[in-house]
Amino acid sequence: MTFTPPDLSEVLTKEQTMNSRLTTCQNNLRSILTKEEIGYTQGDGVIPLIRKLPVPQLASLGVNMYNKFSTGANLPAVITAKDTDGNEMANVNVNVYRIDEGSYGDVVVTSLGTVTTGNDGTATVSVPMPNDKGYFTVQARVGNIIGKDIGAYCTTALNADDTSYSTFSIFYDTSAGGDVEVMEAENWGEGFVDVVTSSHAGYSGNYFGIKFTDLGSFDKTTVKDHRFIAILSDRGNGTKTDFMAFGLAFNIDSWTNLGICAGAKYWYGDGTGSAGYRQEYVNISYMSSQDDGSPESAGKKFYDTNIESGYAYATVADEYADDPTVQYPNSYTRHGAWSFNPDNLPSGTAYPAIIFNKSTSSCYRSLRFYGIGVI
Repeated sequence: MTFTPPDLSEVLTKEQTMNSRLTTCQNNLRSILTKEEIGYTQGDGVIPLIRKLPVPQLASLGVNMYNKFSTGANLPAVITAKDTDGNEMANVNVNVYRIDEGSYGDVVVTSLGTVTTGNDGTATVSVPMPNDKGYFTVQARVGNIIGKDIGAYCTTALNADDTSYSTFSIFYDTSAGGDVEVMEAENWGEGFVDVVTSSHAGYSGNYFGIKFTDLGSFDKTTVKDHRFIAILSDRGNGTKTDFMAFGLAFNIDSWTNLGICAGAKYWYGDGTGSAGYRQEYVNISYMSSQDDGSPESAGKKFYDTNIESGYAYATVADEYADDPTVQYPNSYTRHGAWSFNPDNLPSGTAYPAIIFNKSTSSCYRSLRFYGIGVI
């Protein structure tokens, strides 16, 4: 067998390449340790430096359904894991659940399995719709660390990406004087639209708002057995006398004949005030407004107006869990307990609408719109 001596120049080249890579690796490891304020000596080699590296610790989970409303198709939900430094964290095994509203505020929990985050710290889950139409929460969980987002299964719906500036159509009673307009409807490409409205001059004590004609018109007969759901977030820029409601607005061009059936939330950006939520029934026989619940900070909520054959109610709902060690929220808490006979709804044409009270003659109101739907 013939012996072929190695090419020493090639061996030398490969050795120099390996040494260069080891030096680069050492420098990178030292940089990480310096950033983390972990001590080391200049004599530490690659393996001792590796042993000193901190182990990333999961700090938070995020869930985002860019489209939160579906008429039947699965919705993608993006799960994001971050460590204590706020960096995306790979190879995290996350349990995912869909939490549906049940009877009397109870919840129905469905496991969607376990996903593992990729190199970018994210994983995507395809969320099937519940058996029954209504709202739900997608929850990501690792131990006591949870993240969540909310969605709804409806017959017809509008997500943020289904809207344009013209979708947000202002209504108000022109005979009350003044001027009302949508100043801004900005879609940031993240599953929501930031909307700013203004009302100048005119009478205080009135109402104005945004009607959604794309979801149809109704009257006191055709509205029965329909449900109107919105996912909205107030942006905390009002006072404790200002509220934002969602539900039905009848005869929207007539102040004297305006009918409102809506669940509302006060604009408690600072958490002050005597009541956090409101049921708003205007020009509905024998019903009046009712304050309900404790003050809440600005945030994303379900607005739910349900018109059934025998009774109707308008509420604001949120997922409630007072302890992160509780695996699932205890219930969906509905703020607003009064119901009434829908036969007492006013006559005239009604539209699904976001409604603002006008506590002063001139005001600006701002909200974050995620979507609305009709069942």
